Amino acid sequence: MVNQLQELPDSIYLNRLRRFIDIVYAVIFFHMITNYLPLIEDMEWTHKEYGLLSHMADSSNELLRIFIGAGLALMYWNQNNGLFKNLVKTNGTHVALSLIQLFLVCLYVFFAIADPDLETHSSPALQAASLALAGFISVWSWIYASKNNMINESLTEEDINNITRSNFMEPATAVVNIGLAFVGPMVWTLAWFVLPPFFIWILNKRKKHVD
Repeated sequence: MVNQLQELPDSIYLNRLRRFIDIVYAVIFFHMITNYLPLIEDMEWTHKEYGLLSHMADSSNELLRIFIGAGLALMYWNQNNGLFKNLVKTNGTHVALSLIQLFLVCLYVFFAIADPDLETHSSPALQAASLALAGFISVWSWIYASKNNMINESLTEEDINNITRSNFMEPATAVVNIGLAFVGPMVWTLAWFVLPPFFIWILNKRKKHVD
């Protein structure tokens, strides 16, 4: 009973941390959409042949940025949820790592909004770098939690290792994209679609080889 009471605050802190992270990701998602949506206040779209449809077609780059930007934010939110659902408690170190990871995702949003048209090499490179660091810190926090008895006891060693390996996909993609940022914006953009399935294929192939 005493042990349960001692563990209760940690579980409460975990729930609070999870809610806080969810709220921040919701704000990030909303911010990405509202900053990239094409402007309609000037009503110029009313003079186009198909109205709003023509306006949206003319703003295809902005819509692509929404798809990429919001999609990457959602990808990291999903990664975070996948790890947190296996946690039973947290502590100061784990909270600090989680907040640093969240700060790096916010930094990615800053770099994305600063150069929405990817006119410089630095913006996509910094976006990828911030996401790479965020992903690696997320994996680090998971490894820390698994080594400090913060995860669900039902998880086997194989489960823990599989979760660790699978969460390297996001930062690995981001690391490659740091270099691709200097090739060109189109290559950099397409890589976010192509590389994750490629890394999943490699991961599954290695898993079958081990089995």
